[in-house]
Amino acid sequence: MFHKAAVLTFIIILLISVSGCAQVTPSPELLQWKATGQYFNFKGHKIFYHDTKGSSENTIVMIHGFPTSSWDWRHLWQSMKPDYRIVSLDMLGFGFSDKPRDKVYSIDEQVDLQFALFAELGLKNAHLLVHDYGTYVAEEMLARFNNKETSGIPFDIQSLVILNGPVIPEQLQLRLIQKVFNSPIGWIASQFTNRYLFKKNFSPVFGKESQPTEQQLADDWFVISQQQGQKLSHKLIHYYNESIQRRERWLTGIRETTVPVLSISGLADPVAGKPMVDKYVELVPNAKIIGLNDIGHYPHVEDAKSVTAHYKIFLETLTKS
Repeated sequence: MFHKAAVLTFIIILLISVSGCAQVTPSPELLQWKATGQYFNFKGHKIFYHDTKGSSENTIVMIHGFPTSSWDWRHLWQSMKPDYRIVSLDMLGFGFSDKPRDKVYSIDEQVDLQFALFAELGLKNAHLLVHDYGTYVAEEMLARFNNKETSGIPFDIQSLVILNGPVIPEQLQLRLIQKVFNSPIGWIASQFTNRYLFKKNFSPVFGKESQPTEQQLADDWFVISQQQGQKLSHKLIHYYNESIQRRERWLTGIRETTVPVLSISGLADPVAGKPMVDKYVELVPNAKIIGLNDIGHYPHVEDAKSVTAHYKIFLETLTKS
């Protein structure tokens, strides 16, 4: 039997579904982002990505979260690209990449997608900077890398930095609408998802003093709704169930890796904030954590300056060690 709140939310979705259908006007910056991106083929699907090109010796691969896209990285992209080659794609089902309806989405396939792009670009090693959903992708990459003799991974991970990653799945506080998407009625709820509902559920995961502007919300919705991607929410939310099933593999991967790992977390995040950080420190005793007070689930959007500064210091320490 569904939780009463979940049923109520579904009813509200039905009642307001017609109110969130107005067209949005994307910002010039977002249109420029789209225009300057590239595409490559993955299993017959077009995948959108950006690559600053140049030397591969100092490469950062940025992996976005749910339900957004590589557009999230725009601020860090600008600040890091003078010194590093930056690569980031929109994963299958996200952003400006293809969003096939007739498939089961999996973290394994998203990892294979990342490796396919690395092969396309000739990358042999990189630093990983990941957020939210991207954490699961990175954890599986790390698990394979830790056993690369048997997994055949063709890539070296030089470091891993996690932004508000749901490393401990039982500590993840799913939003009510996410619980609905992950329920037996999720496929119905997805069909009625709209801009209004997105705004009502997305803004609260940000800090009180770092709320997204109306234009930021419009831009994110514009990207999410490409190819009616919002109607895939019930399929993309698969990551939560996978994280429960593969908890030990992924947590062990972080515990036992020799790859330098750092977590930068917005502590005001209601999804994966301070309780997640506290449990992470308990289960990974040698964990390195930087907490950002009053910052929510999107620190790289809410406080890009601080995240950039901490990240640059971390990378500099690696070159000196």
